[in-house]
Amino acid sequence: MSVDLNQTNIDIDDPNFKHIFTHLQGNILKSHGRDHSRHLFIKFKDNAENSRKWVKAFADKITSTLEQENQSTDFKKNGNNHLFINLMLSRSGYQALAVDKSQWPTDKAFLAGMKELSQEYDTTPRLDEKRQHHHPKANPLNDNLSDWEPPFKSTIDGLIILAYGRQPSVDFAIADAAAEQYLDKQVDQLSCELEAVADIITVQHGHVMRNDQGQVIEHFGFVDGVSNPKFLFSDLQEDFENGGFNHYDPSASLHTVMVKDPGGDVSSYGSYVVYRKLQQNIKGFWDRLALLAGTINEVSGNSEPINAEYAGALCVGRFKDGTPISEQATNGWTNLFNNFNYDDDINGLRCPIHSHVRKTNPRNDTLRQFNAPPTIERSRRIVRRGISYGSTDLLPEDEWTDAGLLFLSLQANIEQQFIFMQNTWCNNNNFLKKDTGLDPLVGVPTPKTKPAAQTWPKKWGSNDLTGNPPVTFEFSGFVKNRGGEYFFMPSINFLKQL
Repeated sequence: MSVDLNQTNIDIDDPNFKHIFTHLQGNILKSHGRDHSRHLFIKFKDNAENSRKWVKAFADKITSTLEQENQSTDFKKNGNNHLFINLMLSRSGYQALAVDKSQWPTDKAFLAGMKELSQEYDTTPRLDEKRQHHHPKANPLNDNLSDWEPPFKSTIDGLIILAYGRQPSVDFAIADAAAEQYLDKQVDQLSCELEAVADIITVQHGHVMRNDQGQVIEHFGFVDGVSNPKFLFSDLQEDFENGGFNHYDPSASLHTVMVKDPGGDVSSYGSYVVYRKLQQNIKGFWDRLALLAGTINEVSGNSEPINAEYAGALCVGRFKDGTPISEQATNGWTNLFNNFNYDDDINGLRCPIHSHVRKTNPRNDTLRQFNAPPTIERSRRIVRRGISYGSTDLLPEDEWTDAGLLFLSLQANIEQQFIFMQNTWCNNNNFLKKDTGLDPLVGVPTPKTKPAAQTWPKKWGSNDLTGNPPVTFEFSGFVKNRGGEYFFMPSINFLKQL
């Protein structure tokens, strides 16, 4: 059966969705929740028939949305761990499997591939979103392929994700080591299976990092994944019980992330995937934050000087523990810190308009600035399922260590969600207002151009202590894309029919 994709607040046990959730891969509507993962990038060999047979057999091992929920329940009740598996295909993967083109996903970015920098994308704001002239643009992400690691420059047909959690244990280090060893064995076994049909181009190792409160963090030390769209009743209930959503609604309709799978039957759905390996310059980031803090202190003459962590909150829009800087000038938020907006901070005197969380999720800023319908702004949201990689040292002595984020986002339309967000919001100096500047975390300037300085409040809630304009300071360039690809995560039903 087909479903109305305008629905949200879905009960995972709703019998109307049972057949669909049996064929929809896991990790789409809710994160798989495992702390350790392996990402295997593969290229099929020349025999399409043999490759299809392998994929069809492998489909029985893939974790569905319904099975993911059952596994989660078993873990919570009985402590039993389960291997989680995803499989997704690139355009070249569909071609290598000799799938009829009538069954190919049709997203423009998916069909072009991430390495195709000549493909033009229309990231023009719709209706009253726009206040400036836009043209379709090639390479809207401002990618530089010379920065990419060699494996990602080659043809990638598919991505297999294996994920596993640590067993409940007092000694987390032992449990983590056991999970890593288990995944290594699974990779070895899968390598043997694949030997006849595909080459493994690269294997990326992912691992969750947590702070002292058990919150998931990324390598700059900030809580990650707080404001992801939510689709399921159980997830929305958590928000309702921990602060509500009278200021911000975290729910999202299914069409934010689900699309019909053209290769499946009427009950087959999938999702488009953006994968990017993002290296983080941890030392450079915190050194620059210290310089930003010193510059603000010098110009403002604050009686209570700010430090690098406060400057970091200005960049990110949240303190390291997730507290929104728009709501208070110190950390220590007490709920799920997602029920807020910028109604009381229209000019960015608390949370700068260029801050990362405000650029990527304006929370009705486009309504205030451009009178754009909120539904349009909300339709740009993406679902993030990334995981950290590399060293766990958050205070390295060197810059550009082997550490960062294996970024993975899910969406129904790559061009109008991920690419729009990155190009029209994060990389746009004039969003929301003229000379706002780049997103300090992930904003990338146009090639061969120098990033413009952003403006920073001298003091929380005030820009004018001395009659002078706010502080200007350029902050960008501490995240670098080392490679990636666009994929489609097809229905299990389609894969079993190959």
